[in-house]
Amino acid sequence: MTYVHSRNLIYLKHKLKFKVVSMEAKSNYTFEEVDVITKRSFESLIDMKKISSDDVIICHAPNLRNHLKLVNLIYKSVKKIIFIFHGHEVLRINEYYPPNYKFKRTNIFKKLLIETYDFLKLKVMRNFLHKLNKFNKIEVVFVSKWMLENAEKSLKMNFKNFKTHIINNNANFHVISKNYSKEKSLADFITVRPLDDSKYAIDQVVSFAYKNPNYTFHIYGKGDYFIHNSKPSNMNIINEFIHPKDFPNLLNQYKYALMPTRLDAQGVMMCEMAVYGIPTITSDLEVCKEMLGNFKNVYLASQSFFENKVNEEILQEISNQKSDKRKFDIDNTVQREIKILLEIKEA
Repeated sequence: MTYVHSRNLIYLKHKLKFKVVSMEAKSNYTFEEVDVITKRSFESLIDMKKISSDDVIICHAPNLRNHLKLVNLIYKSVKKIIFIFHGHEVLRINEYYPPNYKFKRTNIFKKLLIETYDFLKLKVMRNFLHKLNKFNKIEVVFVSKWMLENAEKSLKMNFKNFKTHIINNNANFHVISKNYSKEKSLADFITVRPLDDSKYAIDQVVSFAYKNPNYTFHIYGKGDYFIHNSKPSNMNIINEFIHPKDFPNLLNQYKYALMPTRLDAQGVMMCEMAVYGIPTITSDLEVCKEMLGNFKNVYLASQSFFENKVNEEILQEISNQKSDKRKFDIDNTVQREIKILLEIKEA
């Protein structure tokens, strides 16, 4: 989760002492001075009673299998639990998420399994939240207003009696500290997306490329989509990791960012592109309006936009526009989280 690691680097600069618990790590390690421990190592700390009453536990996208089981063991022993909700963990999957692509299509049995798990997931989460709130042990952060409103719908509960905050994920330092400056063009449009997840709408990028053969398209991402679907001749797929520090220089080599979406709780990548200043096209969803509606270098496109020839006036309209560097900067995002942590510590 790059949006978690970017926070951690800022926590370090503010001299906060913390460890990151990775539910997937096989061994403890340190990355860019951030100490990461395994789930088993954290369980050992619990067993040895090394979790103190001054500790604050932050859970990103908390789930039943990992986070809730651990938090249930220690919530009475720590000062506060902070849940940061990012999406699927508090949404009904079959209601919100678009159908999979045909080559990944799930059968009726699997849909029923997902629905059953969601019923259990949401019921347990709702009850657990109320229990933590009863003991005054919980504060809740949502990455967008959209996320809060739709979590309430899925969980069938209201957060008005909780200490609740809406704090966007921050954009990484490199896109905030620099400005888009178009250099030689590798292609006209850049898209950075996982290929096989239908919510990221690679099929719309492909459709747009077919409709606009005079433009060139580069997609950075991994997946099997093009094993099962044809690729336009004016499109290249680049399967490589992009380090955050290299992201600005990469964007400089493209004229436009093309980032359609069918579902996002915020859309960190599109926000970073918009903040950096590259002319950005994304989808006309409520959450996209919430995040980028005031950005002059952003166009919010309807479905039909990706099914037709490009409108040159739109491209001109979003070009050579200044971006808003403040909305997703540290002061408006992570600094607010740090303020919450310091207030909890001093309480």
